[in-house]
Amino acid sequence: MRAEFKRNSTLLLLKAFTFASYSLGYEITQELLISFGKIQPRLARRRAEVVKKNFLMVRGNTEGWERTFINFWGLTTDTLYLPYMTAEEVLSRLESVENLEVFKWFKQKGRALIVTTAHIGMPEMLANFASLLGFPGVAVAEVPSNEWYREFLKRREKFGMKIIPMGGSYPILLSAIKDGQFIYLVSDRDIKKKGIILDFGRGKKYFPTGFASLSVETKIPLAFGCGVPTGPKGKYRGYILGPHYPKDINDALEWFAQNLYEFVYKYTDMWFVFQDEWV
Repeated sequence: MRAEFKRNSTLLLLKAFTFASYSLGYEITQELLISFGKIQPRLARRRAEVVKKNFLMVRGNTEGWERTFINFWGLTTDTLYLPYMTAEEVLSRLESVENLEVFKWFKQKGRALIVTTAHIGMPEMLANFASLLGFPGVAVAEVPSNEWYREFLKRREKFGMKIIPMGGSYPILLSAIKDGQFIYLVSDRDIKKKGIILDFGRGKKYFPTGFASLSVETKIPLAFGCGVPTGPKGKYRGYILGPHYPKDINDALEWFAQNLYEFVYKYTDMWFVFQDEWV
């Protein structure tokens, strides 16, 4: 009963904040959210400690860790405002994309591509950037609750991306690959901690093996893609690396981990992981 009440309350709050963001306007909403981001570290001590630990493990110091909360909440404005944004307005938030020709080549050839990505920036915006640029596909997402999931589906799928829950996703992904579609997999968190432990920065963390197994079994290459915001009020810059044809699962994991580390080291305050992922 308590869990159901919490889910329903969270969903109602999301809908209320979404309506309020439209009523107040983008800039006012963003200023309010950034103000909350400045005080959240004092209100969410556990999350604050996780972010500090992320900085220590990745960079060796905690300098600038507070910016993570400011960036997260400033960029949450996009998530709230997305139901009211046109395609042109969404694309206006994308400044540039490096190596977009990689996606174009696979699209023109009608070939599938497994795109690994991470919790850098807001997934709602990234899903719609990909779709509006002409590269919709199938993405797998965490599902905290059915109601919450359906609400976010409306935002992530607004311009063509298909989002499916993790449970039972494998047959759907195989079918999508057979049809030559792009597969998008957020792969920097292993929630169940059943994957493989790898060195990462100054520590060790679990990595999920799903994307690696899928690539090796289907012989579909990997790409690494992410959209890095230029600040809490900034635009996004897209980056695409690859393709990479892994020899085995370990090769796939190491390739992903190395690329992830390079981006997370450079943009640690844009890495929105608030649960302790370290071993």
